[in-house]
Amino acid sequence: MTTPLHARLGQLRLLGDLAQARELIRAEPGFGQSAVLQRLLHEHEDFWWQPLQGRLATLRRREPADAAFVRACWADAAFMSQFNRVARPLPKDDTALARVLQREQCAIVGESRSLHWTIHSPRGPVGFVSATDFASGHRRCEFMLGLLHEQSSVVAVEAAALAIGFLRDQAGIERLVAYIYPDNSHAIRTAEKFGFAIEGRLRGQMRVPDGSRHDLLVAGMLLSEQEATRAGKMLRRFVRQR
Repeated sequence: MTTPLHARLGQLRLLGDLAQARELIRAEPGFGQSAVLQRLLHEHEDFWWQPLQGRLATLRRREPADAAFVRACWADAAFMSQFNRVARPLPKDDTALARVLQREQCAIVGESRSLHWTIHSPRGPVGFVSATDFASGHRRCEFMLGLLHEQSSVVAVEAAALAIGFLRDQAGIERLVAYIYPDNSHAIRTAEKFGFAIEGRLRGQMRVPDGSRHDLLVAGMLLSEQEATRAGKMLRRFVRQR
């Protein structure tokens, strides 16, 4: 349920005034003793919206300026068949799509339970990283990554490493879950290299628009220091090979 405080905070996020949003939260009665308000303050810190900068890959919160690229990805059947076979159709109107992306960009995890980044390389946007289904009490979320026309590259590796590091160090996530289509052998191999372990097969987990049911593989990774460093080691190997 939207409260006057949450409505005002939403307006301030749309304006990009995070400092004023934080002042508003601190001014709430009982702030010092309220875990809910302190969590809300944490979710309005600047770092949630700051780009994640690597050597070749930069992750930026998906935004209205990405509308044309989002449409290109959604229109690419091969990409969507591996990234998200049940994604909602995009609004046909560009203005409506821009509003959807703006709401997505300005959302906080406590309300949307998700984060979406666009992956930028030196030649422009190339894909997406999404962290969805946040379960803050269990400190876990679902992890998705997809690149358009670029299935294996240092950009993909670096993007994954940046996102995993952020989720571990800033968002406080301790476990990642990835759902992988069984016919996506590249995604399976890549996930295992990063430290994901295939934990099982969910039979008929998904019903796609044509009415057929599809299996999914479920993979998981605990973001302990030992497991998380696999992404960094993989990235360094890719960079040395360039």
